[in-house]
Amino acid sequence: MFRVSWKRFVDDVGAATAMEYGLIAALVVTAIVGGVTLLGTNAGATYTTIASKVK
Repeated sequence: MFRVSWKRFVDDVGAATAMEYGLIAALVVTAIVGGVTLLGTNAGATYTTIASKVK
């Protein structure tokens, strides 16, 4: 049963395309999260520097 379903899934071109889109989406999400994290860290440091100079 499982082998038949797996064979049908592997042979289906649409399933391969769906997996490719899933991998691309995961890569994009990873890049966005990394960028936002880096930007947030840098922005926090900048705000801290400005706050210390204003006092």
